[in-house]
Amino acid sequence: MLDSILFVDDEPKILEAYRRTLRKQFNVVSAGGGAEALSMMAAEGPYPVIVSDMAMPEMNGVELLGEIKSLYPDTMRLMLTGNADQKTAVDAINTVDVYRFLNKPCPPDEMASAIKSALRHYELAKAEQVLLEKTVKGSIKALVEVLSIASPKIFGHAATLRRYILACAKQLKLGSTWELEATALLSQIGVVTLPDKVVDRVLKGGPLTAEEQDSYDKHPEVAAKLVNRIPRLEAISEAVRYQNKGYDGSGRPAIGLQGDALPLAARLLKPIMDLVSGEAAGLSSQESYARLKSQPHYYDPHILAALAAVVGEKKDWIIKAIAIADLKENMRIASDVVTYSGALLVAKGQEVSPSLIERLRNFHNNQEIDDKINVFVSQ
Repeated sequence: MLDSILFVDDEPKILEAYRRTLRKQFNVVSAGGGAEALSMMAAEGPYPVIVSDMAMPEMNGVELLGEIKSLYPDTMRLMLTGNADQKTAVDAINTVDVYRFLNKPCPPDEMASAIKSALRHYELAKAEQVLLEKTVKGSIKALVEVLSIASPKIFGHAATLRRYILACAKQLKLGSTWELEATALLSQIGVVTLPDKVVDRVLKGGPLTAEEQDSYDKHPEVAAKLVNRIPRLEAISEAVRYQNKGYDGSGRPAIGLQGDALPLAARLLKPIMDLVSGEAAGLSSQESYARLKSQPHYYDPHILAALAAVVGEKKDWIIKAIAIADLKENMRIASDVVTYSGALLVAKGQEVSPSLIERLRNFHNNQEIDDKINVFVSQ
């Protein structure tokens, strides 16, 4: 099956010429302008490669490819223009990461060669995504599950951060969220180095001594160094390192990035962690958010607005006690699961996984916990 390539030009004769000269090598589909191209991408795409003219009415090529980059970042973007002006090429490449800049008219052989090269890059990127899905993401999931068993308090907290970050990502209409999820889940692994009494106070929003606060403030750097040892997680490591950095440059690390230069995941985590901390201290979600809003310079304003929408959403969950045998993957634990001897087995907020079900089953078989587990269910 031929690869479908989207050509965008406001001149029908040029589109027909592309279709005629390239039809044996590609399935050429066409759009007469930016709005039509975006509609086709939404309805039929995303296409692996888009070739756009620069000079078009209403929406020029740079504007169109900028939208494509935002909505469909994997699509390879090629720019065609009759204007050989260097600034146009520089703007196109720097603004929207154009893969190849071609002068108009472009010989068929040169066009076909550019498209084939773009397709190869697209296929490599897709192969990389598969690798991430099946190896790196799987490794992270396994690591988090093991650590959630070893430190249920900490990773129940991390699960809460993950839910908030995904809800904010939905409000912000972000595309891929796996790096955001991984950052939330791995952000707290440095906390396992702290004494239990410090962890307890942190999770309950209690005060710390100066020495305890200093130890706690170092946990993002500890976590970042651990995460950085895993191949392909460099960006996540950087986000973990900057999780406590304010949008205005305050916080740790004392020197470094600020504002939009901070990793997106770190900008998301900062207000979410502060919101959850307020909730842990006994504030309602709305009260905790009001505290954040009174100090807006600490947070990315767009993310603060998205978090407001998340906090304001009506929660349609109820708590229901169900048998361990009826637990399903991805259910969410609604109450701490504590053994008869008082040991915390599973923290409130953790998601049910096959390994967690097996653990609960083993403890129940050893008559150390009840058969019923409280979970959140939709009304």
